[in-house]
Amino acid sequence: MSYQELIVKALHGRSVNKAAQEMGIPQPTLNRYARGERLPEYSMALLLAKEAGMDLKEVFLMLAHEDAKRKGLEIISKGFESLLALVKPRGHWVSAWC
Repeated sequence: MSYQELIVKALHGRSVNKAAQEMGIPQPTLNRYARGERLPEYSMALLLAKEAGMDLKEVFLMLAHEDAKRKGLEIISKGFESLLALVKPRGHWVSAWC
């Protein structure tokens, strides 16, 4: 999921003005998020995740990746992501000391 997809889900087809009113946040703030000019702080990220019906962990990870991308940083290398993908289907932790 991308940052823009989060915003689209949180808006639920509403205008930025209408969504901001209903969420109780300033319209200029939500407008800056919607245009991609700013990323939300933690409290706003929590509100957007709730509004979008998304898992908070997923939203925070996506925002961390988006922030890193905008700063030209690489949080997790592609090789490490591939390694993690191999472990995810198991659903349980496997000790490296077996």
